[in-house]
Amino acid sequence: MNDVIVSPHFLSTDIGSNILKKGGNAVDAAIATNLIQGIVAPETCGIGGDLFAIIWDPEKGKPTFLDASGYAGAGVNPKKLTGLDEIPLNHPYSVTVPGAVAGWHELNKKYGSTPIGDILEVGIDLCHRGFDVSEELHKSLNAHADELGGEASAFSFYKNNLPYEIGKKIRRPQLGKTLELLQKKGLEYFYQDEIAKSISDSVFNVLTLEDLSNYKAEWKEPLHLDIFGHKAWTSQPPTQGYLTLSTLKAYELVETEEFNLHQLIEMYRIFASDRDNILYDYKDKLEDFIGTDLRYIEEKIKLYNSKKSELYNFPKPHGGGTAYMNTVDKNGLGVSLIQSNFHGIGSRIGVGNYGFFLHNRGCGFNLEQKHPNFLKAGNKPLHTLSPTLWSKDDNLEFIIGTRGGRYQPQLLVQVILPYLLNLESFENIIKKPRWVIDYFGSNTSSKIKFEKISNNEIQILKTKGHEVTNENEYRNAYGPISIIYKDKEENYQGVADIRVGTEKVFNNL
Repeated sequence: MNDVIVSPHFLSTDIGSNILKKGGNAVDAAIATNLIQGIVAPETCGIGGDLFAIIWDPEKGKPTFLDASGYAGAGVNPKKLTGLDEIPLNHPYSVTVPGAVAGWHELNKKYGSTPIGDILEVGIDLCHRGFDVSEELHKSLNAHADELGGEASAFSFYKNNLPYEIGKKIRRPQLGKTLELLQKKGLEYFYQDEIAKSISDSVFNVLTLEDLSNYKAEWKEPLHLDIFGHKAWTSQPPTQGYLTLSTLKAYELVETEEFNLHQLIEMYRIFASDRDNILYDYKDKLEDFIGTDLRYIEEKIKLYNSKKSELYNFPKPHGGGTAYMNTVDKNGLGVSLIQSNFHGIGSRIGVGNYGFFLHNRGCGFNLEQKHPNFLKAGNKPLHTLSPTLWSKDDNLEFIIGTRGGRYQPQLLVQVILPYLLNLESFENIIKKPRWVIDYFGSNTSSKIKFEKISNNEIQILKTKGHEVTNENEYRNAYGPISIIYKDKEENYQGVADIRVGTEKVFNNL
């Protein structure tokens, strides 16, 4: 066995790997990697966002799932949004309780071997020592300069309301001091006293002190399906992780002699068309969720037409900034972790002078009063985060995930399926052009954007009724996908995406 980390930023990987080198395990390294990612790339994640993690326990031969996402605050009043079709990205109602710090607490308590104070220390050091502005960070800061330029928590990023240029070394002393508070008083302090009051004040008490102090991350059972000889594991609702599993299971059930692009696209569209109808916070009634039920999958694939693209018209319901990282250690402990501020740098609502911003995951709610995903205090919104983990014969085989909002399951099925079919290695698959579908709700036609696609393939898809756009370039938004897999020698190998220049693999053989 060996230690491996894959993350979207070289500093996240480098500093996370140092935790492993000092005797920490995969969970310790995952927390450190996530912490550093939020410092150097706040356009992807941070302590103001949510977190999900699937942990492979080699002693039990199966994983467990941590839900560190937050619920809507007691101060929400949907009537104040009357006339709007959706919650504005920068509205206080877009902010649910940020769960990431509580997630770190649970991960460290249950699986950690390194004191959390030691992990926080590496983040504190980086905040005060500084780092260079990346191209992605600069673009995000520039896009939101009008909103963030005057924020106290954005002090480190702007001078005279202009973002620092690419390559400029910056420091984040405010966030460093916040991490020092958590190091001294414990991670629970994030939800208490001065920090909690500042969070509440920043959203005009939509999140109350009680909302914050009562919050706990929850350990749950992951969803799973048997697919092509593997067992696939993913996060529970209200995340859309099930779409990866249902799409690939449906593809398996529809027998085909060779890889069929039309079939894969249609399998995804069938299940994604029903996503907004069945995906919401089930609380303690998960048995009502049908997304990974074989009878549901078998019934839906009857709609598949091998000759042409269809409209999938399902009835009304009854009732992008993200960072993905994965780690494996020499003892076989594996982590599939995803953490997000949702849209880029989140709500752009800063928390006083504590140096961080709050996410806007609340935008996952809808404003249809009779819908089970309607904005309601105490409920969690629909989540696009979709971490996965795959095992075979009770052994961890590979871990894979990506950022990309609504694109996540689409991107994952394109990379996972060829591997399950033994068509290509992950190293080759990661370089292949990808496709995305922007609009996949009920009764929408098939409109697909490809990074690159041949004229012959375009004509084949067009004859089956797909509308195809060829972008003729690799796009950052179509990844990055991070992979760790077991090779023939029983060692784990990391694979980084070519779409983000900062992504890096640590592979300690």
